[in-house]
Amino acid sequence: MDVELRHLRVVCAVADAGSITRAAIGIGSSQPALTAAVQRIERAFGGTLFVRGRDGVFPTAFGECVLARARAVLTAADTMHRDAARWLADGEERPVALGGIGGSMVVELADRLGDSGRGQAVSVTTEFSPLRLLDLVAGGQLDAAVVADYPGHALPPAAGVAARPLATQPVFVAIAADHPAACRAELDLADLAGERWVLGPSDGAGWPECFEEACALVGFRPQVAHRSTELRPLQRLIAAGRAISPCQVTFPASPGIVIRSLAGDPLWMRYLIVWSTGGAFGGNSDALIAAAEAAYRSDTDSSHTYRSWLARREEPARRAIG
Repeated sequence: MDVELRHLRVVCAVADAGSITRAAIGIGSSQPALTAAVQRIERAFGGTLFVRGRDGVFPTAFGECVLARARAVLTAADTMHRDAARWLADGEERPVALGGIGGSMVVELADRLGDSGRGQAVSVTTEFSPLRLLDLVAGGQLDAAVVADYPGHALPPAAGVAARPLATQPVFVAIAADHPAACRAELDLADLAGERWVLGPSDGAGWPECFEEACALVGFRPQVAHRSTELRPLQRLIAAGRAISPCQVTFPASPGIVIRSLAGDPLWMRYLIVWSTGGAFGGNSDALIAAAEAAYRSDTDSSHTYRSWLARREEPARRAIG
């Protein structure tokens, strides 16, 4: 069997999902069919690409080698299709292409750029992995993207990509509204050692590894009962009391769930805006940066828990000044 682009996309889908079942759902296949496809691809490459662990499937060392090259090939293929489409458009200007990790900030940014008078439409692509977004910007498929990294897990530089940090914010915890700890404004991470957690698969950029490292520093290894990157199943698991989850400060409010900060702020994440130096913002990034900063402020202002967190930390400073 000759390896084709569709086979490379299967390999990347399984790696990104961390599960054959989740990958099958994402690409519209069945678990048995995808398992058989992966086995055929492994035979074509001549080695094992994935191993099954307690929390899903993980690339082998050989699989990591294949994945790195598969992503490069797919990026090049996407760039070829994009450039061909632009050529055939006979001069028609394409939309400004934005990307973002999960959350509403990239939508806020798209709204602001779409209303900026540039005269261009704005398209949005979301990805679970910041590294994948970085690849898409580097390959020219995206003009800019909202990404994140974590302490000890800074995103690597990419050729042809400029970056600007926007803000650093704490990671909060989402728990059921009837959880015994829900009555407290802040929770100690160490007190959550006995909880069942729902986490996403590795995004390749440091999550959830940095969360697991923070737990280790206070003396426990989180018991991961569920894996999910989809918002609705995540909310249902939390509201039903089946698990708790670390979350962004802008985690959407929903019935049966409360968001709580962690005492001492043991875990942080940093937002960045990245853009292609050869793309729509290569000649003038000031407008992009200003819009991204405004989008970040608007996005976080919508979080009551975050506003309360800021107020608690600003109050000692006000008392010291007074």
